[in-house]
Amino acid sequence: MSSIMQASMSDQLLWIETLLKGSIGLIMIFLPITTSRLAGFPHGNTTFWPRLFGVALVGMAGAFAVEGYNLTGGAIQAKGLGLGGAVIINLTAILSLFGTLIFSGVTTRRGKFVIWLLILLLLFLALFEIGQIGN
Repeated sequence: MSSIMQASMSDQLLWIETLLKGSIGLIMIFLPITTSRLAGFPHGNTTFWPRLFGVALVGMAGAFAVEGYNLTGGAIQAKGLGLGGAVIINLTAILSLFGTLIFSGVTTRRGKFVIWLLILLLLFLALFEIGQIGN
């Protein structure tokens, strides 16, 4: 636990990205329709698209984990997604979610609330990451 507290802000942000995207991705893979219903999103009784999204999130989490492991002195010599990649992913997701709100892709109040919550969370995270690039 003390090694987490001693890690730089960049390291901590990469691990937050890993945990956030990895946990949501795994939930989307294993419970796609239930997750869509609980969030208030339309699901069309198909598991393909929610699972595909979950797999993409887990892949991103893996890339962040590799990069975070390298920064903390790990033995892996591979490179993953750094903070610059995280910022681009988060800003792209924000624009996509905002477009969903504008074009009425989600009609329930709960769905709109979840989307606004995600937009604010991703924006907050992206701003922290922008501040840490180059440090």
